[in-house]
Amino acid sequence: MFLSSDHEGEAILSSLKGKLIVSCQADPGDPMDDIDTITRMARAVLRGGAGGLRAEGSKTVKAFREITRVPVIGMVKAKDSKGEVYITPTFAAAKTVSVAGAHIIALDCTHRRLGEAEPWPELIQRIHGELGRPVLADIASVEDGLAALEAGADAVATTLYGYTAETAGIRQMSWPLLRSLIAVLTIPVIAEGHIQQPEDVRTALELGAHAVLVGSAITRPATITARFAAATQV
Repeated sequence: MFLSSDHEGEAILSSLKGKLIVSCQADPGDPMDDIDTITRMARAVLRGGAGGLRAEGSKTVKAFREITRVPVIGMVKAKDSKGEVYITPTFAAAKTVSVAGAHIIALDCTHRRLGEAEPWPELIQRIHGELGRPVLADIASVEDGLAALEAGADAVATTLYGYTAETAGIRQMSWPLLRSLIAVLTIPVIAEGHIQQPEDVRTALELGAHAVLVGSAITRPATITARFAAATQV
């Protein structure tokens, strides 16, 4: 297991300042859902200038750590009985990506998860105390961000805006949310979710985002192609 001190955790987050982080993953059943394919994708985005990677699952984290020294944000996606997707919902899940070498653990820190058997404020403390990893809180609102700050999260990301009951179906970056988080939080804020154009990256950084994390617009050929194909419909 790779353990980090508080100082090392701060250094890792500092190294991402002003950088582009790329999420390299594929949903189950997607033609890209193959560890070799995903790792080649990671190599490609690193060649293009990515300063960090986001990875799902211990196998992917391990594969990424073997090809690069840039920070790797690790997470585990899991579904509940209703089919809702949560990010790293248990300590056991967090431990698997930590053991694999994730520098940072991404954690669902939305209001909807406060009533779970392992509520995320407790998970933050265990990840810090037992795994020695900084926590990136994936949130959907200013209230989530403030709660994550109070619970000890090391950074927040706007990842889950559009994926909670209150924001369901929204597929655009919320610039007001990003501005508000930057204004009220004293920890790094990462712009993530619905970033479509290079201009969006520049806008987020100019607003004061610590870093920008992009996924589908770079790494999902089916999604990218669908955008272009839609332009053929008249």
